[in-house]
Amino acid sequence: MQLFKGVRVVELAQYVMVPAASTMLADLGAEVIKVETPGVGDPYRSLVVDRRSTAGPNFSLEQNNRGKKSVCIDLKSADGHALLCSLIESADIFMTSLRPAAIRKLGLTVEELRTHNPKLIYARANGLGFAGPEAGKAGFDASSFWARGGFGHILSQEGSYARQPRAVGDHASAVALAFGVAGALFKRAQTGEPSVVETSLLSMATWMLSNDLVASQDPGYPPNILQRAVEQNPLVGTYRTRDGRWIQLVFLDSSRFWPGLCATLELDALIDDPRFRDAAARMANGRELIGIFEQAFGARDWAEWQPRFEAFDAPWELVQNLHDLYADPQTVANDMIFEIGTKDGYPVKLVSAPLTVDGRAAHADQPAPHCGEHSDEIFAALGLDADQIDRYRAAGVIG
Repeated sequence: MQLFKGVRVVELAQYVMVPAASTMLADLGAEVIKVETPGVGDPYRSLVVDRRSTAGPNFSLEQNNRGKKSVCIDLKSADGHALLCSLIESADIFMTSLRPAAIRKLGLTVEELRTHNPKLIYARANGLGFAGPEAGKAGFDASSFWARGGFGHILSQEGSYARQPRAVGDHASAVALAFGVAGALFKRAQTGEPSVVETSLLSMATWMLSNDLVASQDPGYPPNILQRAVEQNPLVGTYRTRDGRWIQLVFLDSSRFWPGLCATLELDALIDDPRFRDAAARMANGRELIGIFEQAFGARDWAEWQPRFEAFDAPWELVQNLHDLYADPQTVANDMIFEIGTKDGYPVKLVSAPLTVDGRAAHADQPAPHCGEHSDEIFAALGLDADQIDRYRAAGVIG
């Protein structure tokens, strides 16, 4: 998978959003050099959630940092800053998630780095965007994307608050950043001009909610639009089986799928029932129809419904849990999940980037690096001899 073969990326970023973006570039052949703090590294390495506080693989670190090289540099030191600038001279792209104040303090602004490499593509991402009075505000997925971006509200039921899936906004934003970087590489190849590429968790939230957001201009648009079964069209909604599974129906063209659904549910008598025989009637009697559907779905287990629905060529799906998703024949057939061995010898299953190229799924074959694993290799390539590397390491400039 070599779309970006020969492209060098220097990543100065933490946690998920920007590291996930550079991971997708690594999946497609780029050389990604992750710059970390000596003795500390990316704090995502030791964040105490999942299994990070126990023996075993750090699954999330592997997912978001596979295929990279790692160097450790103390960027607050003059020698460390000089080393990074030397690395920038050979880079195509600099990617960062550091806030603007930290970037300025470290002397790593666009203008400063381009004195070392005028063709450098500069890519950055944050919580709320790089303009406006809150451009420097701290932000994470759950705050900037889920809460401020409206997802928590639109998905919550009255009296409760919907929990944010881990890193969902980070990974969506990572796709946007990687897309922008790819476009910037194309522009530079065509014109010779580099670009500054930016995205934010808030901008991704507004994009992902754009259909609801623009529709909310209608004064009658309800603030909590999502319901379990939408009365205006009972053929769009989720229905619970007897054994507690849920089946999602998305029959937007209700007239097209009405006879087939009635036959699948063994409710053939409803097909020509005047209460439900067309879309307008089903809307007018939506609450009654939802009740009929709920009773029908709840009369059987999923195992009984499965062959009937699989014979029904329509946009429905079983609501899967994460274990189902790992075993889903479509994720397996399309190589969406792949197995890799960590540097410590643990087998882990990771998720490929969301595309294929020439029929192959996009994922790097190398696991996430140990913190500073490639320092000697990278610094030697910059011209440092073994004695210089030892002196820098003893002084804490590198790790």
